[in-house]
Amino acid sequence: MVPLLLLSVAAVLCGARSLYAIAQWGRERLEDDPALLESLGLAPGRSPCVATLHRVFKNLDVKAFEAAVGGWLARCGVEPDEPLSLDGKTLRGIHGEEIAGVHLVSAYASRSGAVLAQMAAPGKGQELNAAKEVLGEVSLRERVVLADALLTQREVCERIVASGGDYLLAVKENQPTLHRDLEWAFSPASGESA
Repeated sequence: MVPLLLLSVAAVLCGARSLYAIAQWGRERLEDDPALLESLGLAPGRSPCVATLHRVFKNLDVKAFEAAVGGWLARCGVEPDEPLSLDGKTLRGIHGEEIAGVHLVSAYASRSGAVLAQMAAPGKGQELNAAKEVLGEVSLRERVVLADALLTQREVCERIVASGGDYLLAVKENQPTLHRDLEWAFSPASGESA
């Protein structure tokens, strides 16, 4: 199983976006660089087919796999003080409305281009609980966390600071009192005595 997962990670890092693309990437390596597949632990002259990949991923403990890959990326290619962007995105569904897309909240190291952790959320606009879980999956010590206005919440800020990080969050009209207080605090008139 480990060689299949290593091949899959390598294929995705090279741009593969589906099981078919991962299998094709493996077949192409058989032709142009079979030693690479052997170094990943595959038997000489072998590469997995789509059906094999499907069975592996169907039975995979996704949370454990994502944690392992995210941890590996954090150790190998992400500076310990690299800022993290916390954001939600909806993956495209298939068959139109029959199977809707999944909404994920991710901690993304933008300089390295690595997702260090992600969690499914019930849907767009319902990201707060998933964001708090994602923040618990990554080291925030000496990092700055960036997020959009939806995640500008006291609980998120407290979790970041308690973990040794800082934050830079957007504030919009969706929080009118906070927005008004910030406008007042940073206006030229705020420094004048009344």
